[in-house]
Amino acid sequence: KGIGDTANVIGILPTADAAPSTTIEWSGYVYAMVQHVGRQDFWWGPGSAPYDTINTRAHLRVVGRTDTAVGEVGVRVNLRASGWYGDVDSDPSFYSNEYWGWWAMTPELTLGGGYSGSLGNIGYGIDGACTCWGTDWFAGDWRTNSPMYALGAMNPGDTHQVRLSYASGPLSFGLALENSHGGSDGFALAGEMKYAGDAFNGEISAISWDDSPSAGGGWQIGGGVAFNPSDMFSISLGAATGEIWDSSESFMVVSGLVNINLSDAVHAELGAAYGEFDHNDQDNLTLLAGIYYSPVSQLTIGLEGQMNDVSNGGGPDYNDFSTVDIVTVYNF
Repeated sequence: KGIGDTANVIGILPTADAAPSTTIEWSGYVYAMVQHVGRQDFWWGPGSAPYDTINTRAHLRVVGRTDTAVGEVGVRVNLRASGWYGDVDSDPSFYSNEYWGWWAMTPELTLGGGYSGSLGNIGYGIDGACTCWGTDWFAGDWRTNSPMYALGAMNPGDTHQVRLSYASGPLSFGLALENSHGGSDGFALAGEMKYAGDAFNGEISAISWDDSPSAGGGWQIGGGVAFNPSDMFSISLGAATGEIWDSSESFMVVSGLVNINLSDAVHAELGAAYGEFDHNDQDNLTLLAGIYYSPVSQLTIGLEGQMNDVSNGGGPDYNDFSTVDIVTVYNF
């Protein structure tokens, strides 16, 4: 997210009159965000005081690819540094939130591996489609680790994996062996099927994982669709269901986002997600909105807000919060 449509490219020519056989691309962004959190009832203590902060992030993506005698071989690395809460002299260091390599064995079949997003992710609704620089909280901290965090999320998060993909025309398929998503020893098996058309696209994804006896396992299956009724707006919808902790607790999630193009330079987003989880009879409602101004591709200014409301079976409503932010994003 946040990487621009264009990239800086270096091509290495084997001879003066031949096409490049090796390319190196780089792109990235920096953002600065002024954020107010007006309510913060997280699991470590309900009724936490509101706070204000300046958040920052730098992101660099580098992609290298080479044509070889056995097909294209490539590597993609995403590096990120984030600063939070304005601590004096707390210099953020870069870390890799994605590193991925691939070998295109045939024009349709690709073998890949590294650390990247789970193939079990439903890339639609709020999680998959919103801009969300300072909203969509908890989407990356999925229910297998902290169930109350992510009742409106359909994304198992990033993980170490080996993946085999097949693509032909608008259809693509993938199968991945991943590390478990429960924070313990074990593997996960994930698969997806996608259709990518001009006015309509969609996917079906599924994942099953097995952890140590203390953590249990689980599964999720879901899907999403996106379509463009007109040039002025688009709609992204997703839904998922599954079970965790040795199939003793079930959950379901529905999520949707509407993107409205107000002009060539301004677009707005309205999103909602609702989730239910058998554990403690919990349910969660998330509402968010954002409006973004991009006079050129290298600059975006946004105003965002989100409200999260959790019902916890008559107990404390942990993870209720509201937030609003103004963010400026600089792309290159």
